[in-house]
Amino acid sequence: MVGICTFNLVAIRASDSDKSEMVTQLLFGDTYTVLLESENGKWFKIEINSDGYQGWMDKKLHFPISETFSSELHSKENFFCSEVVGYLEVEEHKLPIFFGSYLPHFDGKYVYLNDKRFPFIGKSNKVQKSMSGTEIVHNAKSFLSTPYLWGGKSHAGIDCSGLTQIVFRSCGYNLMRDAYQQETMGFSVEKLEKAESGDLAFFANDAGRITHVGIMIGNDEIIHAHGKVRIDKIDTNGIINGDSGIYSHKLFGIKRLMG
Repeated sequence: MVGICTFNLVAIRASDSDKSEMVTQLLFGDTYTVLLESENGKWFKIEINSDGYQGWMDKKLHFPISETFSSELHSKENFFCSEVVGYLEVEEHKLPIFFGSYLPHFDGKYVYLNDKRFPFIGKSNKVQKSMSGTEIVHNAKSFLSTPYLWGGKSHAGIDCSGLTQIVFRSCGYNLMRDAYQQETMGFSVEKLEKAESGDLAFFANDAGRITHVGIMIGNDEIIHAHGKVRIDKIDTNGIINGDSGIYSHKLFGIKRLMG
């Protein structure tokens, strides 16, 4: 069974309970596959089609689509909301949708869901791998001062790997969800001085586990989500917090996905 997110944000949780931690979010237009139903019949375990991430969603928020509709979505050109907030006219109200949200079957004016169409108000871009590192940084800077939210993926709250995932989505690159997963992608940049804008920098804890990721600005600054989305200095040891002057994260390595 396949579904699509028809809300601006849907929390995906670690287990089938409202008390369980949010591990990620669906944005409007995200498609997913239902894997199983909880014993109490109130939750679906899903796999998000864009990154393979699994978690639990409230069954009441499920919107089914046909396999044909889903296949068509993935075979045609995709568009996304390219400003902080756009709007869909739904019946007699406007539904706000966030940057990076897909616009199903968008024709320049309308978004289509099954046999219904909804006018889209806002800026949109085609999903394509054509943006430079400078443009990646530009899109990331739109999130500056967004508060940190574990599992978040929008300007209402975002975590470190959510920031990188949504920014790269807007540039036509599908990243996996968590920082340690993203570190397996792309190819290594051997030295920090060879880093370029748009490269991903990864950071590890004392046990060597990847716990943080950010986007390089040149080879001496980084934009990342830590308390809020911010820009800090970086050297071969790690991130230097601009407020405290203390290292906040230990550098593990640099990866490049473009080119």
